[in-house]
Amino acid sequence: MSSGSGPALAHRSVASIRSVPTQSQQPPSTPHTPPRTLSSSYGSPSTIRADDDFVLLEIGSRFVRAGFAGDSLPKAVLSCGPEQHRRVGDFRAWQEPAALASDAWAAEHEVWRYDMPSLLIAARRYLLIDSRPRRMGLVLDPAVPVPLLSTVLDTLFNSFQSPIVSLMSSPTMSAVAAGVRSALVIDMGWAETVVTSVYEYREVKTTRTVRGGRFLLDKLYKLLHNLLGGDEFDGKGKRAVSFDECEDILCRLMWCRASAFKSSHRQSTQLDTVEEQDESEAETSHPTGVADIPLRSATPPSTLQVPFNRLADVCDDSFFDPSASPSTFDDHELPVHLLVYHHLLQLPMDVRAVCMSRIMFTGGCSNILGIRERIVHDVTSIVDKRGWAPVSGKGVDQLRNNLKLRKASIQRSSIASTATSESSGEDQDAARSESAMSEPSEDAIEAKIARNRPVPHQLQGQLRVIHSLGAWAGASLLCQLKIPAMATVDRELWLQQGANGASRPSDVDTKAQQRQSNRLQRILLRPQPKYSSNTSDLQAMRSSSRAQTAAMNRALTCLHCRNLRLKTAAAAARGFADTKRPSSAPKPIIDVKHIRQNPELYELTCVERNYRRQAAHPAKIIELHSQWKELQRQGRSLRERSNLLRKFLANPATSSGDDDIQDVRQMTREQVQDEARWLKGELSGIEKGEAEAVGEMEALALEMPNLTSDETPRGDEAVLLSYINEPPTFGEDAPGEGGANGDAWRSHVHIGTELGILDFAGAATASGWGWYYLLGEAAQLEQALVQYALAVATRHGWTQVSPPSMVYSHIGAACGFQPRDQHGEQQVYAVAQSPADAERGVPELCLAGTSEIPLAGMKANATIDAEDLPMKRVAVSRCYRAEAGARGADTKGLYRVHEFTKVEMFAWTAPDEDEAADVFEEMLDMQTEILSSLGLYCRVLAMPSTDLGASATRKVDMEGYFPSRRQHGSNDGWGELTSASLCTDYQTRRLATRTRIGGRMTFPFTANGTALAVPRVLAALLENGWDEETGTVTVPECLRAWMDGKDRIGEGKRGTRTRKSEAEA
Repeated sequence: MSSGSGPALAHRSVASIRSVPTQSQQPPSTPHTPPRTLSSSYGSPSTIRADDDFVLLEIGSRFVRAGFAGDSLPKAVLSCGPEQHRRVGDFRAWQEPAALASDAWAAEHEVWRYDMPSLLIAARRYLLIDSRPRRMGLVLDPAVPVPLLSTVLDTLFNSFQSPIVSLMSSPTMSAVAAGVRSALVIDMGWAETVVTSVYEYREVKTTRTVRGGRFLLDKLYKLLHNLLGGDEFDGKGKRAVSFDECEDILCRLMWCRASAFKSSHRQSTQLDTVEEQDESEAETSHPTGVADIPLRSATPPSTLQVPFNRLADVCDDSFFDPSASPSTFDDHELPVHLLVYHHLLQLPMDVRAVCMSRIMFTGGCSNILGIRERIVHDVTSIVDKRGWAPVSGKGVDQLRNNLKLRKASIQRSSIASTATSESSGEDQDAARSESAMSEPSEDAIEAKIARNRPVPHQLQGQLRVIHSLGAWAGASLLCQLKIPAMATVDRELWLQQGANGASRPSDVDTKAQQRQSNRLQRILLRPQPKYSSNTSDLQAMRSSSRAQTAAMNRALTCLHCRNLRLKTAAAAARGFADTKRPSSAPKPIIDVKHIRQNPELYELTCVERNYRRQAAHPAKIIELHSQWKELQRQGRSLRERSNLLRKFLANPATSSGDDDIQDVRQMTREQVQDEARWLKGELSGIEKGEAEAVGEMEALALEMPNLTSDETPRGDEAVLLSYINEPPTFGEDAPGEGGANGDAWRSHVHIGTELGILDFAGAATASGWGWYYLLGEAAQLEQALVQYALAVATRHGWTQVSPPSMVYSHIGAACGFQPRDQHGEQQVYAVAQSPADAERGVPELCLAGTSEIPLAGMKANATIDAEDLPMKRVAVSRCYRAEAGARGADTKGLYRVHEFTKVEMFAWTAPDEDEAADVFEEMLDMQTEILSSLGLYCRVLAMPSTDLGASATRKVDMEGYFPSRRQHGSNDGWGELTSASLCTDYQTRRLATRTRIGGRMTFPFTANGTALAVPRVLAALLENGWDEETGTVTVPECLRAWMDGKDRIGEGKRGTRTRKSEAEA
């Protein structure tokens, strides 16, 4: 390697990764992502991997702390207020403060108002390094409201795509940050003061009082208002002092007096330092004087003189209220020192002894001058006066101070101890003789080392305050050490189950799982034979269970193999289950229970739609479900036996009157261990069979089509609903009617070729048959059709979208896009993968056959707000169809091509049939408006069940009249132009698209429709608008605005057409 002095490349320099930004670097004026600060001693390029980054968020009542695990301090600490809710360029901060309603005085300064602006700012501005998903941790109050927790988790999972979120308790993390396992955490927060006892990293008890920062601020405002005088509100509802100014006074000047019962005990043996002073000076430890406070928010602005003693009175009344009797307080408004004492009094003795010597204060109000010392001294005085007796009062005090009773109790205790010592004397003598007879086994070196080893002194039973770095720092340390959190929420489970998706791995209740299993299989329960220690009975039991398991596995294998053979037999039956799905793909949620309850309905639906192979799936699902229940029953029985054996192995002295325990007692320990190992293997096989059965049921359910609507005609004949526009009038020379002039009505292929606006031969040379070139006015007509369709959709309130042209294959299969032809040919263009991508499991890509697929996938694995429904989208895109079927004279030209432009409508609606039908009818009205404005003669058909796709429950087509198709006798000249389908929740269940309505997670309905397919509409316009005499095509009036005002196509070639006619004459 060269050691020259040239500059090293930035992307190869490790120092550039580890370097810390200096203070001289000026931050840019535009919003930016701050650089990561890594330790230069331990930093390495591997530490910037997204997999190792763990983002931590701590959400309080008025702040949000955000940063990365392993850092000592958070990257950002954001407070909530009006200034943080404003956008860039909002200069209202420099204007006069507006009048606010009295109830909104402090509301703008709180985070917990069920919106997360500070959370979004903290994560996006300070933590968004790239678009990779990162694990996140939430440090929250254990009593956080569930709606707030749901809002935060929805934000993290939907906006940042976090795969997993760990939930951590603030008191426990504060104890971790202090370096102790047990502590008494006093959180003096904004809304309330919370006392939590943590023992061995577990919360034992939590008590609360409303005496917090908000309570103190209200008291301070009343003091300032009384000193100012006047009304509390002016005529506009404005307070006498603003919230910001009142809070600033609280933070700067608030202080707390020392306790009147200050303890005289000292924790050290050092002497007090006595300062010399004049005996005439009065001893005082309280500040005296008056503070001059300028109030800019008052009307008019003035300077207020506030005595320091009055501020201390406000603090005393807010947190201690010494003037009131303790019996006058309710449980929710106890003074802080009484709350701490009652909390310690209710703890077990060992927990209390450990926690009282590890008291830590957190929260903003704990920073008030002198308040921590005041609380500790007041609690100490109560303990000195009452002790730890749960009962107090005059009678208890008299009983405690009665000397005669105290002497009598001492004498009774001494007599009892003497009797105990005499009874145990003989045992002690025997023990001494035995110990004298035995030789000493103690190692002299080990004993010397033990004597010289320092023994750490564990402080207990004394009130002591320790310092903590805060809950965020404790969580940062915990996550950096890869210690699992007490509760984790997985993204997929949250999107499926909501708040029920949280799991606590350490609290797995086996009996609860068994009870849930019992409810499912209560019908099929039957008594099991008792197991004994006899070897023959044990072998018989094993052989019987093995035989049942083998039979079950053979049944599942046969069903699976038959299904595979049927899959490979039909080439056109490529379904959702056959598509390779990556682990990140949305997990489909199929209502298998509804299929089991209505097998005849689903079988009839498959038969009516010509899904002959899928018609047998409902019966297979019922059979698999029976097999699964049998496996569940066997597994439950084996688990009960396994738990019994494990219980016996853990505690052989278990006393129980159960017969099963008595049977196990008769077995040797080796026999119990042997049977336990055998049960473990059997349970593993049964669980594998259960998973295979469930997977097979889901695969069969995914292949089945949607249920058919009652409004859909059965059979293979469509029902005519209506016509659009008047039918065209043909002359006597119209083809197909025996006319002599066969060129009077020609196909669009001949018309476009003669006008020079269509080129099929050049496209065949460049791409093959099925592609085309649009030239000149034809290309302009295509853009005019697209712009007109988008204008109509936008006018009806549909939002435009520009979708991608390639999608994952599993997304297309989940949408049910499986166009079938009579030859079973593949209809989708798949993108070839390299061997390396296929080996790594990279998802397969395909070209979208319609923009319906990327539009539906836009909300895959997401939750749509109920207020946004119906969500209507319109997109223009290029569509790609293999269309490998046979091509005839009626399908040549533009009618059936491999690539075309299409304007598609797609909508998500509430899961209600009436609302979905309203959106479906709106699509039909828009299609009618477009085709009617184009002047095309069309008919509206309700398509039969045999013509429905897998996802549609109802379908309506609009067919246009093509003169060229009539002369070939194809369907009397009609050809499909547009189509609209109603799909209910078929697509959203397979794409995991959800919505929350009435507090319940459900699946929205979808509907899609073709606003305009350019090639077929262009062909219909050419054939219906062709004028044989002039050799031109009439342009519909609605398109002329995008055609530079032209009313005809081919005007420039009219002279050539006239000269040719004269020459022929």
